[in-house]
Amino acid sequence: MSHPSLLNTIILDNISDAIVTIDAKGIIHTMNSTVEDMFGYSTSELIGANVNILMNAPYHELHDSYISNYLRTGQTKVIGQSRELEAQRKNGEIFEIELFVHDIGVDEEHRFLGIIRDISERKHMDRVKSEFVSTVSHELRTPLTSIKGALGMINSGVLGVLPDKAKRMVELAHNNTERLILLVNDLLDMEKIQAGKIDLKIEKVNLTTLVKESIAMNQTYASNLKVKLVLEELPADYFVVADYSRMLQVMANLISNAAKYSPADDVVKINVRGDENAIQVSVADNGLGIPPEYHSKIFQKFSQLDASDKRQKGGTGLGLNITKAIVEHHGGRIDFITQVNKGATFFFTLPAWQPTPNSEYAAVIKADSDSFLPRKNTAGHVLVLEDEPDIAKLLALMLEQQNFSVTTCGTAKQAKQLLATQKFSLMTVDIRLPDQDGLSLVRELRGNPDTHQLPIIIVSAEAGLAQRNNVTAGLRVIDWIEKPIDQQRLLNSVHSSLKIRDRPSKVLYVEDDADLTQMMETLLGDTMTVVSADTLCKAKRLLKEENFDLVILDVGLPDGTGLEILPLLKEQLSLIPVIIFSGENITAEVVNRVDAALIKSQVNNDELVKTIKKLLKAL
Repeated sequence: MSHPSLLNTIILDNISDAIVTIDAKGIIHTMNSTVEDMFGYSTSELIGANVNILMNAPYHELHDSYISNYLRTGQTKVIGQSRELEAQRKNGEIFEIELFVHDIGVDEEHRFLGIIRDISERKHMDRVKSEFVSTVSHELRTPLTSIKGALGMINSGVLGVLPDKAKRMVELAHNNTERLILLVNDLLDMEKIQAGKIDLKIEKVNLTTLVKESIAMNQTYASNLKVKLVLEELPADYFVVADYSRMLQVMANLISNAAKYSPADDVVKINVRGDENAIQVSVADNGLGIPPEYHSKIFQKFSQLDASDKRQKGGTGLGLNITKAIVEHHGGRIDFITQVNKGATFFFTLPAWQPTPNSEYAAVIKADSDSFLPRKNTAGHVLVLEDEPDIAKLLALMLEQQNFSVTTCGTAKQAKQLLATQKFSLMTVDIRLPDQDGLSLVRELRGNPDTHQLPIIIVSAEAGLAQRNNVTAGLRVIDWIEKPIDQQRLLNSVHSSLKIRDRPSKVLYVEDDADLTQMMETLLGDTMTVVSADTLCKAKRLLKEENFDLVILDVGLPDGTGLEILPLLKEQLSLIPVIIFSGENITAEVVNRVDAALIKSQVNNDELVKTIKKLLKAL
């Protein structure tokens, strides 16, 4: 019979995870053979060495402080918990691990057990899967854009009246295209959630109005299932701070699920209630309910009830997972109550909007951007840069119906030739072009005096990703529109960029020197409104509460660097031009992030005013 200690050694050496024990100083006392295989060190090299030999920066430097902090305070920030981090093999290779550390005190001494799992292959496969989903989704969006746009125009009767049978077939094709687009969007949303990159355009939202709108938007879907949507009672107006379109997505997911799982000729009840602290929205059905074995899985990815259900529910199984992520990113929570054969009620709660001084200015009111109706006197000449011929034709048709003349081209080279010989009112740019990256082209145009002021709209399947991952303030792009193209948003942005300013320009001047502030107000006060901020905190608050046409920014401020403001400007629909006006030396990296960079001691008043007026004119 094997000796227990020998048996334990055999077991430990045949476990795929690396196991080490260390003392309070981080010195390795024991290890299994997997450590040698995983890290490339021999046992003699590791026994007696500090465990941080297995780590790369910054974990190498921080490890001992984690242990000493735990021994001193008893706070278990890393002890007794599993976490993911990077480790380093003997040959210098960095790889991803999952680490669990447990206090196993031996003979009144602190000893720690570390269990290390190599997850680099799993992480690699996750990245491959994400890249595959992203690529497939992108490639799907381009043809879907053409199909949706073309069918939408045919269905609307713009291109002529169709016979009834043909019209029904077009409607069928259009509806199924919408379903495909929802599937692609769900897949992309899932990838954004996994990467922690959900886009939120936060504004003050009347949640009651939003719920009513969502009911109207989903009524046709419910009617096709012979289900009626009912808003219970007459709720008061409840306000939250939220992304309007994302909350419509939440409501659409909850309502469509409730309708899907309701019996025919039944009612789905929607309710809104709240107080000064929180608002709750519930969606209740009278379906079969959720069996207990699904309760813990209902918000997981690809989670669906029994697919054998005779009604063939369909869907991706991603809706509730995405809904939960959106609600939680708003600081809310979502849950459900259910009884088998008695239905289910899903409900989410959001913090109520809290009025503050000047709070009416804090809301980004949608009405302004939605009010630009087609007018002949706003028409101009638009250059469409799009290498997909079908998308280019669709964009041209959308704009021509609004009385714009349109020229299309498929390469950056052709666009530059056209811009050199013709006058355009506006330009749309795809990011993925055959001969040049679209964003590098925009940067090039911004550096050319002839095209520095040209309004530009990005229209691309990668628009949202590009806006997040690039420093965009200096590009001054009017809007970033993803494919499939939202026609109304495109037209709103076009009309907005070409509208005539009917008020004095409003400038935010961020400067802590009172004399300079007074000078700037005197210099510009006759022709524009100047609002000053002498701290970084005040500047950030003003940018959230008010709308500005231009920002003049000092780098050195009492409570931080003025450059912290630049990321806030990425949240604006029409990016605000920025001038750095500072006494400090300005690096090339900073110059590339803004529209102009001026040194206080090297520029006179005329040059300053000329730069300001030039950038305001570009709006």
